[in-house]
Amino acid sequence: MLNLEKSKKLFTHALEIIPGGTNTNAKRVYNLLDMENFPAYIERGDGAYVWDIDGNKYIDYIAALAPINIGYSHPRINVRIIEQLEKGSLFSLPSPNEVQLSEMLIDKIPCAEMVKIMKTGAEVTSAVIRAARLATGKEMILSSGYHGWHDWWTAKIGEQGIPACYKNLIEDFEFNNYLQLERLVDNHAGKIACIILTPASYGVEPKDNFLQKARKLADQKGIVLIFDEIITGFRWAMGGAQEKYGVVPDLAAFGKSMANGMPIAVLIGKKELMAPLKTNMITSTFASEALSIAASIETIKIIEEENIIQRLYYLSDRLRAGIKEISQRQNFEIDVMDPTPAVKFEFLINDVEKKKKLTLEFIKQCAAKGLLVRQDGTGVSLCVIAALSGDDVDYTLEVLNKVIGNLKNEL
Repeated sequence: MLNLEKSKKLFTHALEIIPGGTNTNAKRVYNLLDMENFPAYIERGDGAYVWDIDGNKYIDYIAALAPINIGYSHPRINVRIIEQLEKGSLFSLPSPNEVQLSEMLIDKIPCAEMVKIMKTGAEVTSAVIRAARLATGKEMILSSGYHGWHDWWTAKIGEQGIPACYKNLIEDFEFNNYLQLERLVDNHAGKIACIILTPASYGVEPKDNFLQKARKLADQKGIVLIFDEIITGFRWAMGGAQEKYGVVPDLAAFGKSMANGMPIAVLIGKKELMAPLKTNMITSTFASEALSIAASIETIKIIEEENIIQRLYYLSDRLRAGIKEISQRQNFEIDVMDPTPAVKFEFLINDVEKKKKLTLEFIKQCAAKGLLVRQDGTGVSLCVIAALSGDDVDYTLEVLNKVIGNLKNEL
């Protein structure tokens, strides 16, 4: 049983002064598990490890919701941030590093001809929708995947506080379901500004040339094709899913892993679609904040020099193979999903409530043994960090074997 007394006390107080207790919804402890069995606060991180405020140490497979791809507190990135901090973090005019980073992104990402730097994924996905509407003069959006908290997208999930008219301007389609996408394009012929989709995600890859078909359809109908590469960028490949799968969108949104945890995101794309933004009111005082830009430049160098992405695939493959072996050894059916550079699996149990209960019990027992993992839909995800060692992977698989053995006995 974990000692979480400081964590519980602080989060109980936080609930009184912060809506939801903390400012990132997915990091609220009750969205992960509960205060009795899961830490509410992390005090520090180093490599693939984190320590909570009660002093408990964990191997972190949440990775700050995916931005940490290299490792916490990387010395080279820290040095670069400190060097920039000594010069200043924000000025009355932009840092020249904006130009350097933009040039690097144009060199690395297939669709990048121009770059707009911002701070968050939600910001750049909203900006990319604005760019598509500006270019086409049309309003309708076809969407697949999660794209942030702003009104244009959350209207479709019934979020409160959003004008009802927004719901009429977006339709959802299932990833890899090309026939559904094609029907929606026909149903809204002549009204569609863009198709925005997440081109891959934890344990989910495109099937049956889905991305190629979407690209062809968008070209035929004069629709802007957008990839939301907030997760896939600098993890699936240096240039994201568009590089890995060989399908180039018109516009794309990148963020998370591009600065190993520092707050930065970018809108990139074809010049004819990006250039009109120079006169459009998409701007922020903190878009030119220099520490995150410096961190991103160093992160991209490290990813390339140290073969970080290959390491992420290697670690993910080892974990997947180990989980499959555990499934066979324990005679416990587990669906270990597509070989992406993050691991996702779920227990094959027909009883929905029992499956949910066992999944939460799995997360609880993993935390008690020093592993932070999170529920992902009806399954569990492990977002690997390149700093993981071979011993870390071995220990992780030992824990998973014990925990799954315990769960088997509860069935």
